[in-house]
Amino acid sequence: MQIVHEGFGGGMASGTDSWKKFISDTITFNGPAAQVSGMEAFVELNEGFMSMVRGTRMIKAVEVDNYVITQVEIDVEMPTGKTITLDMNEWYETKDGKIQSIKVYYDAEEFRKESK
Repeated sequence: MQIVHEGFGGGMASGTDSWKKFISDTITFNGPAAQVSGMEAFVELNEGFMSMVRGTRMIKAVEVDNYVITQVEIDVEMPTGKTITLDMNEWYETKDGKIQSIKVYYDAEEFRKESK
C-alpha cells in the first residue's frame, strides 16, 4: 500500500499524469476547503491545487491495514502572492491497488483568508 501512496505522491511531484493511475474512478475527497466525488472532479480539484504548491515536506507517514496516514507541510502560493505553509494530515484508504478515498485535515483559516 505504501507503494500506491508513493506512486501517487511521486507522480504529482514529477509534474506528469502518472499519479492518475493510482486513484479509483469512484474516489472521494473530503477536506476543509472542498469535497468531491469521482475521478474527473478529483483531477480538476487536485490539478488546481497543485498549480499553487511551491514545496512539500513529509513529516511522518504511518501505514495501518488499508490506510496510509501522513503529516506533510505544504507551501502554497495564494492568489494574493503570499505563500503560506499548511500543516496537513492526510488519510488515504486503498483497495485493489487504488486510492479509494482521501480525507485531509488542516487549519483552513489562513487559506480561506488569503483566498478572498
